[in-house]
Amino acid sequence: MAVDLEKIGQFLREQREIKQVSLDEISDSLCLRKSVIAAIESGNWDLLPHKVYVKSYLKEYAKFLQVYEEVAADLAEEPEVNEPPPEVQIWKKREPLFKNLAIKRVLKKTLAYSFIVAIFMGFYFMEKIRTNPNPVPQTEHAGQVSGSTPVNTDDKIVPSIPDGKKLVISCDERTWVSVIIDGSEKKEFMLSPHEMIVLQGQDSFDLLIGNAGGVKLILNGKDVDFTGNSGEVKRIKLS
Repeated sequence: MAVDLEKIGQFLREQREIKQVSLDEISDSLCLRKSVIAAIESGNWDLLPHKVYVKSYLKEYAKFLQVYEEVAADLAEEPEVNEPPPEVQIWKKREPLFKNLAIKRVLKKTLAYSFIVAIFMGFYFMEKIRTNPNPVPQTEHAGQVSGSTPVNTDDKIVPSIPDGKKLVISCDERTWVSVIIDGSEKKEFMLSPHEMIVLQGQDSFDLLIGNAGGVKLILNGKDVDFTGNSGEVKRIKLS
């Protein structure tokens, strides 16, 4: 027996008005949108879900208004149907498709991001090579400054300087050195054990050495009388 929605809906609307119950109260109590309640009261199937759900709404609505006995016969159970409501069937059929589409979207986005990152990395390395075609080896002295030449003390090779004064600083212990060349040009650097720095000037070298015990100075090929203790800070001026 089909549910006469127009008849039951009109009856429920009349009972609601008699009991002075608002649509908001019905909506809050049954957790239904007011548009669904209005469609029930007007008998409009087009705005409602499958009839299985509508029958449940009608029962709850009638029980809330305490008039369920009056509509129980009109809401008598129909013979059970093994097939679920259409909404459930459609969802079960389409669920794998939705999952596959979601996976494809994730894969596409991942590949797109990877491609973009690869392009940016390529541009970065190309620009780095272009601006610095002959990078300084990592073994070169990290504290080297312009105008100084680090030399390995094991090789005992000191580059020749055509004119002016040449100061060679070598060390057996790690130390920092600050030097003012010719009273104006200041340089600072750190030397590791067995490293050497060569400085060129015209007149004088004013040095501040952070570890006097591990430093040897050679000015124009001659050893400088310079001694100190490990960890001792000393100043010396050479001209």
